[in-house]
Amino acid sequence: MADAPEMILNRAIATFLDAHGLAVYRPTGAIVEKGIRLDGVMPTTVKEFTLLTPLRPVPDGRANMTYRTQVFTRRKGSVATVRDWSAELRTLLDQKPRTPNVLGISWAEEGSATDFAPNSEGYADTVATYVFRGRRVI
Repeated sequence: MADAPEMILNRAIATFLDAHGLAVYRPTGAIVEKGIRLDGVMPTTVKEFTLLTPLRPVPDGRANMTYRTQVFTRRKGSVATVRDWSAELRTLLDQKPRTPNVLGISWAEEGSATDFAPNSEGYADTVATYVFRGRRVI
Protein backbone atom coordinates (compact mmCIF):
# COMPACT_ATOMS: atom_id res chain seq x y z
CA MET A 1 0.00 0.00 0.00
CA ALA A 2 1.32 3.43 -0.95
CA ASP A 3 1.75 6.14 1.65
CA ALA A 4 -0.91 8.84 1.86
CA PRO A 5 0.23 12.10 0.22
CA GLU A 6 -0.04 13.99 3.50
CA MET A 7 2.45 11.55 5.09
CA ILE A 8 4.83 11.98 2.14
CA LEU A 9 4.60 15.74 2.71
CA ASN A 10 5.20 15.40 6.48
CA ARG A 11 8.33 13.28 5.91
CA ALA A 12 9.62 15.91 3.48
CA ILE A 13 8.91 18.70 5.99
CA ALA A 14 10.63 16.72 8.77
CA THR A 15 13.71 16.22 6.60
CA PHE A 16 13.64 19.94 5.73
CA LEU A 17 13.40 20.99 9.40
CA ASP A 18 16.28 18.69 10.30
CA ALA A 19 18.44 20.00 7.43
CA HIS A 20 17.89 23.59 8.64
CA GLY A 21 18.52 22.84 12.33
CA LEU A 22 14.99 23.53 13.57
CA ALA A 23 14.37 20.00 14.85
CA VAL A 24 15.88 16.50 14.80
CA TYR A 25 14.34 13.96 12.44
CA ARG A 26 15.07 10.27 12.92
CA PRO A 27 12.83 8.15 10.65
CA THR A 28 13.19 5.09 12.88
CA GLY A 29 13.54 4.52 16.59
CA ALA A 30 12.32 6.51 19.57
CA ILE A 31 11.88 10.26 19.40
CA VAL A 32 14.82 12.23 20.79
CA GLU A 33 14.88 15.65 22.48
CA LYS A 34 13.89 18.31 19.92
CA GLY A 35 12.78 15.40 17.75
CA ILE A 36 9.91 15.25 15.28
CA ARG A 37 6.78 13.09 15.26
CA LEU A 38 4.84 12.84 12.03
CA ASP A 39 1.58 11.29 13.15
CA GLY A 40 -0.08 14.06 15.15
CA VAL A 41 0.27 12.19 18.48
CA MET A 42 1.86 14.18 21.34
CA PRO A 43 5.04 12.50 22.57
CA THR A 44 5.28 11.70 26.27
CA THR A 45 8.95 10.74 26.51
CA VAL A 46 10.60 14.08 25.63
CA LYS A 47 10.11 17.67 26.82
CA GLU A 48 11.06 19.57 23.63
CA PHE A 49 9.67 18.39 20.30
CA THR A 50 7.99 19.25 17.02
CA LEU A 51 4.76 17.54 16.05
CA LEU A 52 3.58 17.45 12.44
CA THR A 53 -0.12 16.72 12.18
CA PRO A 54 -1.23 15.72 8.69
CA LEU A 55 -4.46 17.39 7.64
CA ARG A 56 -6.62 16.00 4.84
CA PRO A 57 -5.75 17.35 1.39
CA VAL A 58 -8.43 19.36 -0.36
CA PRO A 59 -8.96 18.99 -4.12
CA ASP A 60 -8.52 22.23 -6.01
CA GLY A 61 -9.71 21.38 -9.49
CA ARG A 62 -9.02 18.18 -11.42
CA ALA A 63 -5.25 17.95 -11.04
CA ASN A 64 -4.42 20.35 -8.21
CA MET A 65 -4.51 19.72 -4.47
CA THR A 66 -4.20 21.88 -1.41
CA TYR A 67 -2.09 20.03 1.16
CA ARG A 68 -2.00 21.18 4.77
CA THR A 69 0.15 20.39 7.78
CA GLN A 70 -0.09 21.67 11.32
CA VAL A 71 3.33 22.34 12.87
CA PHE A 72 3.37 22.32 16.70
CA THR A 73 6.59 22.99 18.61
CA ARG A 74 7.39 22.99 22.32
CA ARG A 75 10.61 24.56 23.59
CA LYS A 76 12.02 25.51 26.99
CA GLY A 77 11.69 29.25 27.52
CA SER A 78 9.35 32.16 27.03
CA VAL A 79 6.89 32.94 24.27
CA ALA A 80 9.76 34.86 22.64
CA THR A 81 11.67 31.57 22.32
CA VAL A 82 8.92 29.87 20.32
CA ARG A 83 8.18 33.04 18.35
CA ASP A 84 11.81 33.10 17.22
CA TRP A 85 11.53 29.42 16.21
CA SER A 86 8.30 30.14 14.37
CA ALA A 87 9.83 33.16 12.61
CA GLU A 88 12.71 31.02 11.40
CA LEU A 89 10.27 28.42 10.07
CA ARG A 90 8.26 31.17 8.36
CA THR A 91 11.44 32.50 6.73
CA LEU A 92 12.15 29.03 5.30
CA LEU A 93 8.62 28.04 4.20
CA ASP A 94 6.25 30.97 3.86
CA GLN A 95 5.78 32.29 0.31
CA LYS A 96 8.40 29.89 -1.02
CA PRO A 97 8.08 28.05 -4.37
CA ARG A 98 8.76 24.31 -4.61
CA THR A 99 9.42 23.95 -0.89
CA PRO A 100 9.48 21.13 -0.02
CA ASN A 101 10.06 19.63 -3.43
CA VAL A 102 7.51 16.78 -3.32
CA LEU A 103 3.96 16.21 -4.62
CA GLY A 104 4.44 18.89 -7.26
CA ILE A 105 4.38 21.59 -4.57
CA SER A 106 4.45 24.94 -6.32
CA TRP A 107 3.88 27.26 -3.36
CA ALA A 108 3.80 27.22 0.45
CA GLU A 109 2.33 29.71 2.88
CA GLU A 110 1.55 30.05 6.55
CA GLY A 111 -2.22 29.93 6.94
CA SER A 112 -2.50 30.66 10.65
CA ALA A 113 -0.36 30.65 13.79
CA THR A 114 -0.54 31.21 17.52
CA ASP A 115 1.76 30.99 20.54
CA PHE A 116 1.12 29.69 24.04
CA ALA A 117 2.68 30.92 27.29
CA PRO A 118 4.98 28.56 29.16
CA ASN A 119 3.39 25.75 31.13
CA SER A 120 4.18 25.08 34.80
CA GLU A 121 7.49 23.44 33.78
CA GLY A 122 8.60 26.45 31.69
CA TYR A 123 7.92 25.09 28.17
CA ALA A 124 6.21 27.40 25.66
CA ASP A 125 4.37 26.23 22.53
CA THR A 126 3.75 27.54 19.06
CA VAL A 127 1.48 26.12 16.37
CA ALA A 128 1.05 27.07 12.74
CA THR A 129 -0.86 25.62 9.83
CA TYR A 130 0.97 25.61 6.52
CA VAL A 131 -0.81 25.33 3.19
CA PHE A 132 0.94 23.85 0.15
CA ARG A 133 -0.36 24.03 -3.41
CA GLY A 134 0.53 20.84 -5.24
CA ARG A 135 -0.56 18.21 -7.73
CA ARG A 136 -2.93 15.31 -7.21
CA VAL A 137 -1.14 12.01 -6.62
CA ILE A 138 -2.57 9.24 -8.76
